Amino acid sequence: SILNGDKKMKKFYLFFAFVLILTSSLFAQRQGISLGGNVYLPVGDWAEYAAVGYGASTTYEHQLGRNMAGVISVAYISFSGDEEGTSWTMIPALAGVKFYFSPKMDWYITGMLGANFVTAETTVLEEEYSASSTEFAFSANLGYELMLSEKGALDISGGFQYISDLSYFGLRLAYKFIL
Repeated sequence: SILNGDKKMKKFYLFFAFVLILTSSLFAQRQGISLGGNVYLPVGDWAEYAAVGYGASTTYEHQLGRNMAGVISVAYISFSGDEEGTSWTMIPALAGVKFYFSPKMDWYITGMLGANFVTAETTVLEEEYSASSTEFAFSANLGYELMLSEKGALDISGGFQYISDLSYFGLRLAYKFIL
């Protein structure tokens, strides 16, 4: 009957509205800003001169699709040298894509490109020397987000950053504020 058809349509519209609300809330959960602490291990020839590096980073991500987000990241990194009086400071500014490959949208991979502003400082016979350069940077990371609440997640990631002769592996522990 027509009346039963109307009830079925109302149920369909109610179900459709529920799915839309659920889907939009999933998208909103993935958009946010994260602040984190980082540890870096230099690789290649540079590892003979530089010790473990430490830093802080911030990342903004904006949902682009169901399992994909655009990412912008900036960090401040400090490496001390194996020789006293030698150090490197880096400020990588990168942009790229984050792809969630788990149905729960917790596991992800990220690929980013950008610039790394590098300053090297050394002291020789009480004379201080400094040199700066801007280097091309590429970063690839694997990570996991653990939802702690509706408004926050713990973000754990690790990856490799290519910067000419100053490449390194990094580990990051961050808190993501969901917008």
